[in-house]
Amino acid sequence: MIHLKINYEASLAILEREVEGELLSIVAVAAAAAVAAAAAVAVAESVAVAVAVALAVAVEVEVSVAVSVAVTVAAATAAEAAAAAVAVALSVATAAAAVAAAVAVAVAVAVAVALSVAAATAALAAAVAAAVAAAVTAAVAVAAAAAAVAVAVAVRVAEAVAVAAFCFFVLEVFVV
Repeated sequence: MIHLKINYEASLAILEREVEGELLSIVAVAAAAAVAAAAAVAVAESVAVAVAVALAVAVEVEVSVAVSVAVTVAAATAAEAAAAAVAVALSVATAAAAVAAAVAVAVAVAVAVALSVAAATAALAAAVAAAVAAAVTAAVAVAAAAAAVAVAVAVRVAEAVAVAAFCFFVLEVFVV
């Protein structure tokens, strides 16, 4: 009977050590999950900053386009006024040629500004898309790592419960 009591106490001590180990594993998983959540928050903040920068650049581009349109209209108006003065002094054919040249220059300037704005917008959109893709990839990797750790801890807890159940079964069979 003393031998069975010693084995019972030894089994309980082993079980206590295993449960303590599992609890430490659970605490480690919780810490890893907290770190993963902090990383996800940092990634979300980075994406928010990238979106804010994109919006600021878009506003800057809109202002630039508005200024270029105003300059183009002013240049066209000045060219038309000059063409009207020339038309008074010269023939109608010469005035029409001057207006056509002024309009062609204004259109060329507007096209050049629009192309440079479009290129800047495309580059910014590509940078934002790359940042978002990197953030999503990092979040998926962190979630997968946390899931793997949680599965490993669950397996260890299940093993400890199985060992404890077996120990209690053995004690019940041999003690009774």
